[in-house]
Amino acid sequence: MTTNTTSKTEIFVRQYRPEDHADVTKIFVQGLMAFDDNIDFRYLWEERLRTDLTNDFADIEASHITPGGNFWVAVAAKDGSSKVVGIIGLQRRAETVGEVRRLFVDPNCQRLGIERKLMTKLERWSKENGLKKLFLTTNPKKKQAMAFYNALGYTKVDEIVRFWENPQYFEVDKFEKLL
Repeated sequence: MTTNTTSKTEIFVRQYRPEDHADVTKIFVQGLMAFDDNIDFRYLWEERLRTDLTNDFADIEASHITPGGNFWVAVAAKDGSSKVVGIIGLQRRAETVGEVRRLFVDPNCQRLGIERKLMTKLERWSKENGLKKLFLTTNPKKKQAMAFYNALGYTKVDEIVRFWENPQYFEVDKFEKLL
């Protein structure tokens, strides 16, 4: 008789911990640098990355959690080992308004429902903590991302948001959801 010893990978979402910082940063860097494929403006993304890594990513607890937001990681666990494979942040922008930030998943783990698990956790926590509205921005060229947010109940709003004003570059679409 043969026994199947193959175990399934379990994906779960938990609160960010300081010891996650290196893994979280790696996923963030990969995700941000894949956000735009225009090499003429790669220098802008590299500048933004340096700024983000020295500002909010230098201390995730101070930039996201302490001011009334939060930050979570998705972890893949199998056979006693685990690895951070996704991230998402929430920054409180007003008493009842939050901004969804930093939704990135390890490129080797995409299309496994990790994004949905992260968004579900963020939305549930937001409701429990008094938020009434969430908003986010995304690259309009990323049709799958736009369809994903629509499927979660987010609505595109008419507001021009640019990552840079000089040069005027990289307009993103803004989505909102009432909780």
